[in-house]
Amino acid sequence: MHILGFSTLKKATNTTLGDGPVPRPKDWHLWGYWNFEERFNCTGYLNDGTKPPPTMDDWETMLKAYNEMVDPTYKFDADVPPTEGYRLNENGPPPYYPKLSPGKGRGLFASRDIQKGEIVHNGTTSDVIFPNDTSWKRFMFALPRKMACDQWEWTFTQQFEEGGPMKIVSSLNIAILMNEGDKVGDDNVQPQDGKGNFDEYTSVFYALRDIKQGEEILMNYADYDTDFEAAGLGELILSELSCTSFETCSVKEFWAIFKRICCDPIFLVFVGVQILILTGFVLHIK
Repeated sequence: MHILGFSTLKKATNTTLGDGPVPRPKDWHLWGYWNFEERFNCTGYLNDGTKPPPTMDDWETMLKAYNEMVDPTYKFDADVPPTEGYRLNENGPPPYYPKLSPGKGRGLFASRDIQKGEIVHNGTTSDVIFPNDTSWKRFMFALPRKMACDQWEWTFTQQFEEGGPMKIVSSLNIAILMNEGDKVGDDNVQPQDGKGNFDEYTSVFYALRDIKQGEEILMNYADYDTDFEAAGLGELILSELSCTSFETCSVKEFWAIFKRICCDPIFLVFVGVQILILTGFVLHIK
């Protein structure tokens, strides 16, 4: 949650946005995860359940942006195109393919019968991990708007060890299209430690039961602790304010700030520092 600087950023007129990359505003580096959905006008596009899976050209556009803004050395798998996933093992790509799922949009479906306990997906091989929130934001602004909306929806956070830092994660291949079930028990894959035990710190997914060819591959999104604030993508809560400091805030604006974040400990420290500075100034005058 960014509260140590006041933003002059105004709400964007989203209806005027085209489908090219969205220009970076002055305070883009203060945007949080949820600000991107609103200011990129993603809702209507993301609610369209008829969008086809990304094409090879789409994945290549994402790769180019990722190479330019995050990691110039990252490459697609040499043997398996992103439209098929990545090389899971010596047999080639993972046992799924993309197509539209009724009521869910794009999803993944078993390309063959899968046995219980079999590795279905290995995110260690296919995921991309952003080094920090700034690199993710640069990546988002480098993408065409609708493609950025896709990546917004696909982005998640994960810890890779107990007590470790929360990382920003996504993927540049069809693996990221995996849906979750509509109700508890619908999921048929789960991150596990290789001994049949659930493991929220791994990205290796095993089949929880036998999965028939043509059946949708479903996970439980709650298997990972989603905490964008901990990963540096906390919502920009001051974006609607015009003031840039306490000295320029009106009473109404200051009260709005106080009501929304008065219980945040960092904000309280900030207020304390401002009081000390003001007290010192008054004493200096005397």
